[in-house]
Amino acid sequence: MTTPLRRKLALAAGLLCLAVPVLSSCGFDYATDRPNVIANGGYDIGKTGLRVLAARIVASQDGQGVFVATIALNPTADPVTDASDAPKLDQISAGPDSKYDLTAKNFTPVAVGDTGAVNMADPSVGGITVTGDFKAGSIVPVKLTFSDGSSAVVQTPVVTKCGDYASVAPQSGSGKNANAGSQESSSASGSGAYDCSYPTLPAIPGA
Repeated sequence: MTTPLRRKLALAAGLLCLAVPVLSSCGFDYATDRPNVIANGGYDIGKTGLRVLAARIVASQDGQGVFVATIALNPTADPVTDASDAPKLDQISAGPDSKYDLTAKNFTPVAVGDTGAVNMADPSVGGITVTGDFKAGSIVPVKLTFSDGSSAVVQTPVVTKCGDYASVAPQSGSGKNANAGSQESSSASGSGAYDCSYPTLPAIPGA
């Protein structure tokens, strides 16, 4: 095949690629064509009618923590008319295939507000106190059950109550939760609490 012919074929292939929609990338099933959810935590965007995003267990020490997540209506819902009818989160437990135990303290059912979403990591809302055999770095399958009977299992990372998570707290003023929160804070001040300090850097020679 002569060089001019090769150049013509290459030019024709390039024009064909430009003619198809951008998302096709002149191919099929590319990673850029598929849905991609980037969340700092576990998530579920299944068929529960709600989306569970950025789920974490914020732990003060091994086996003690606060479950938090953002729970939201599906994007097609109208918060003004649909939020009041949305199911509430009223139970959490370890998922069916979990190798970790997980027990939740009593909590007030969590409802999305008229904005269509609720962020349990916000101290004004509060998360759910949980205990079990997990520790920082664990990935715990957490089953969330809603008031309409629907459920979702979310692969939930356990993070330390440090840095961005230092202000995370359980619900307050809801029966046993208030006591559980104070007990957790008390025990977290003991020798078993995670250490959030960073090691001191050595001095720079000549500085």
